[in-house]
Amino acid sequence: MAQVWADTAKSLGGQAISVASLAAEPCVATNAVFDPIGAGRAEMSILAAAAIPHGLAAMSAKLAADGVALEGVVLKEELVDDFPIRELAAFDGWLATAAFRLPFDPRGVWRDGNARLSALGGAGIGYLSPFLEPALALLAPSARFRSDVAAARTLRVDPVLGLPLSLVSGAAPEGPGYVTASPLRPRWADSAIGSVGSAMRRVSDLEHMPTADLAVERVAGADGMTRWVVELPGMRHMGVSADPEDLSGAVSAMALPATAYTRSVVKALDAAGVPRGAPVLLVGHSQGGIVAMDLAGDPAFNGERVQVTHVVVAGSPISSKQVAPGSDTKVVSVENVNDVVTHLDAVDAAPVTPQRLTYQFSADGHDVVRTHDAARYARRIEALGDSPNPLWRGFADGLAPYLRGATRTIVFNLADAPPN
Repeated sequence: MAQVWADTAKSLGGQAISVASLAAEPCVATNAVFDPIGAGRAEMSILAAAAIPHGLAAMSAKLAADGVALEGVVLKEELVDDFPIRELAAFDGWLATAAFRLPFDPRGVWRDGNARLSALGGAGIGYLSPFLEPALALLAPSARFRSDVAAARTLRVDPVLGLPLSLVSGAAPEGPGYVTASPLRPRWADSAIGSVGSAMRRVSDLEHMPTADLAVERVAGADGMTRWVVELPGMRHMGVSADPEDLSGAVSAMALPATAYTRSVVKALDAAGVPRGAPVLLVGHSQGGIVAMDLAGDPAFNGERVQVTHVVVAGSPISSKQVAPGSDTKVVSVENVNDVVTHLDAVDAAPVTPQRLTYQFSADGHDVVRTHDAARYARRIEALGDSPNPLWRGFADGLAPYLRGATRTIVFNLADAPPN
């Protein structure tokens, strides 16, 4: 709301200047020769509209002041109300008693201290996350990194040393991608998706399956058209693994247009029998959302292999990523501002347009994993269901054909490369 007021104030200020400039129009001076009293009245009316206490300039100044005041209220909430006082007090309590308890239960004291320090660290990350973009833009040691942030470019280097992120792929090479049909059947398999939030819940369920997976769903609509939904889970390994859903794959997805994950998606579509040019909805969480945008931005995929009509991502740092030129793909990104993952591209939300909508909310779980959880995002998306926002309504109406109709589900296991 503060940003809306600031934008409106700027617009009204511009209008005030435009109206005031009418007083200097040559035609007013010319007509003053024939009707000096009328011309004087016109001059006074013009200046009054621009500058009186209830004129455009005054309205502009008031809105600007209100916007600043509202930003102050929000900042107070972020800095004071959200401060992790409970976790800090718990750690302080441990510090105050540790020396006395240590001789009697050293193992228990250290275990308790580690738990409280971890809780404080998790809460601290959520508390500081909303300020990560400006902090990185101003304080990152790498000038090249700051340059990318200033230009809202896709990140190419790390913020400290300025080393190319593509080096990760050199250390942990991205394979050709490989998929096999999974024998596991989710409880929702072959049932209509129903809602955007339900689609994200399916992504959450896939993240909790024992292997790296994605789902391809064929939806036969009442209009006789067949559409396809691809559900892309996020990272499941904090390191390097034999499947694409790992830390090295996530870093590569941020820096590279093609990875083992994107190539696996293409192979899954081939295996599922998705015809060329078919309409597709991509739904992804975390790394899955980055991969969804990589695919939507690849003209060889979005425009040749399939037509990506919509992308829904949650908890993904994709603000600097763009869809393929001329694709008309609509994107909605749902971001928890307390989720550090959404800030890792160091770029704030992409500008809102009829083609791209970013919905931000604040829900600090005081825990990195809980704050980033796909099920939490799914609940928030479900709460958006009745939103009157015209941009959201247009997006939701366009998604409706993907959510209803006879549905067939295929789940695929993912790997970086074929066995052996």
